[in-house]
Amino acid sequence: MKFIVIVLGILLLQRMGSLAALQQDRWFSGWVVKLSGFKWLKPDSCGRPLLSLLVPVFLLVFTLFLLDDVWFGIPILLLSFLVFLYSLGRGDLKEQISGYRDDLARDDLQAAYHDAAEFNSANEEGVAENWEQLQTEVRSAISYRYFERYFAVMFWFILAGAPGALLYRLVVLYSGVTLDEEQQKADSQLVKRWLYLLEWLPTRLLGLSLAFVGNFTACLTNWRSTLLVDSTGAMGVIGGYVTATLQSGSGALDSDIGGDMDSPGAIKRELEVTELKALFSRTLIFSLCMVAFLVILI
Repeated sequence: MKFIVIVLGILLLQRMGSLAALQQDRWFSGWVVKLSGFKWLKPDSCGRPLLSLLVPVFLLVFTLFLLDDVWFGIPILLLSFLVFLYSLGRGDLKEQISGYRDDLARDDLQAAYHDAAEFNSANEEGVAENWEQLQTEVRSAISYRYFERYFAVMFWFILAGAPGALLYRLVVLYSGVTLDEEQQKADSQLVKRWLYLLEWLPTRLLGLSLAFVGNFTACLTNWRSTLLVDSTGAMGVIGGYVTATLQSGSGALDSDIGGDMDSPGAIKRELEVTELKALFSRTLIFSLCMVAFLVILI
């Protein structure tokens, strides 16, 4: 059942680009803000974040329990499918990448800075001062967007079903809820630690998948160096995997532009974004094949 839900959900998101009609998050931000008004929940405690995240998850678990063995499991299947769709990433990533590629094609640095902010979860422009720095930032940001959009949600859905996928998405959303400065500061570090724990294992599994579909030696070398050491978070780790893979494949990129090492930088940057998109498409297919293999094996 989980494999069917995952395949259908990913195909639907790929087809539609965005699931904005279903992925309405105002209920969650309103719930968090309401809890922030309770005086007995101290700003420096973990009570408010725990209640904000666990109450919706427990309600989902209770609903799934009530629907157990009802109508041959069809209600559970439908509810799990809807929760999985809700838990997938926000926005139309394909459209955002296309907009950034258009900026690269025009060699428009100012527009690229603006469009690159869409890949950032906070929707803020980075600190890059030139094309090379901007491309490095965007490479890591797009890679992380693919990760949190598909791979992390898939991992937790397989491991803990719809409640696991929902918990991951709510933790990601929590950091974007606007609270007063004192509460925001108190919750920020705590939620970051929870997100770090939720993303640690899926990040490493994604690194292995990238190694199999990309340059195995280069990516695996980077994977070993970050296996037990992580001081940059998931975005930095995944960015390292992708950078190692793309740099090792720079010869292929050069061949695509006629082998001219002096070709315009805009063309090379555009080709790199195209290859990045293709890399994660292959990785997603590979991951689905691995899930199917596990389903058959188990």
